[in-house]
Amino acid sequence: MAKKTYICPYCLSTHNISDYLFRCSNIKCEATPDVEMTEYLMGDVDNPKLMRTVFEPIKKNKELFAECPFCRQRTYKIVCPDCHNALPAETLAGENIIISVVGARDTGKSHFVGVILKELTNRVFASFGGALEAFDDSAERYERIFGRKLYVELKKLPLTKSSEIDADNGAYRPLVFTLTLPNKGKTTNFTFVFYDTAGEDIKDEDTMNSVAKYIAKSDGVIFLLDPMQIPKVTEKLDPDVVRRASSVGWKNSIRAEDILARVIRVIRADRGIKIGKKLPVPVAVALAKFDTLFDIIPAGNAVAKPSPHCASGGFVAKDAFDVNQEVIAMLSSWEANAICGQIALNFEQYSFFALSALGLDNNPKKDDRIERPRPHRIEDPLLWILAKKGIIPVIK
Repeated sequence: MAKKTYICPYCLSTHNISDYLFRCSNIKCEATPDVEMTEYLMGDVDNPKLMRTVFEPIKKNKELFAECPFCRQRTYKIVCPDCHNALPAETLAGENIIISVVGARDTGKSHFVGVILKELTNRVFASFGGALEAFDDSAERYERIFGRKLYVELKKLPLTKSSEIDADNGAYRPLVFTLTLPNKGKTTNFTFVFYDTAGEDIKDEDTMNSVAKYIAKSDGVIFLLDPMQIPKVTEKLDPDVVRRASSVGWKNSIRAEDILARVIRVIRADRGIKIGKKLPVPVAVALAKFDTLFDIIPAGNAVAKPSPHCASGGFVAKDAFDVNQEVIAMLSSWEANAICGQIALNFEQYSFFALSALGLDNNPKKDDRIERPRPHRIEDPLLWILAKKGIIPVIK
């Protein structure tokens, strides 16, 4: 069946498949006020941003190009009619995969996003015969927000600013990629969208409104748990390790269960799903900062071993089952398993994981310096979501 609608990966408005505009790509063409883009970027609409003109083509065609009415140059840049952000061709012809990364303040969300995107681009999808490419300004923004500091300056990332004060926030303005994967001798194309929600944006019901629509429209949610915010864990660790791993102690942190409850309410409200009925969105609950826990978990656990999925060419179900059971057992032993019941009662599909974005023995130093990230099992939650969506094969 032909695709009839699409969702803008930026403003998440839904449109008919033929409902799109073009932006002139000729650098010599005169700039005009763009109120829609200015509003999206939280600018002053009375003094709108000047950009190359956006226009409705005289005639639309399958090749997705049009002639600018002012300079008469051909352009291939399609844009959303609501926010005027550029749209990948895959948004119209392929499928959107929207992933939200959620968690309390300082749970390691930005480190997760910064490292997982590097791994997906350079290693993970290549192992499945695919390719992930940044779209529009996402490559430049990735390097500015994540890559340069993590991989060149070798320093830990600062806490993400709220979307209420920063339009470059990873939840307000997402990183957009195009993903191509082989499929029965052909290729399947996706628009791959990552939203990184600031902890500040989900600290209460009012501020959460700024990111609610992204969470509600997600095809999968990765919910990060910070072990440094579990009292029984911090009792077992060197206080210096705890301080370097987290700037927010458990006494000052918002309970993970409270944040998850808000996420559940947002999804229920958007999709009209009543309390008592489970949500269809796959949720991966990941115990982050696993590098700090390596010495206090049982020897021989599957979670301590390298991820097997990429080398196997598919998502290894047996490994995921073992890791899920081990993480639930850890949370129970630390008297932190209330979230397990909350997840089971509200979601049709869920699984627990453990990961380290920076890698074993790479806890930030006192001066915030790190070694080059060498992540441990960072791809597992995302690959599980893609397996649940039928995008990658499952190995039983």
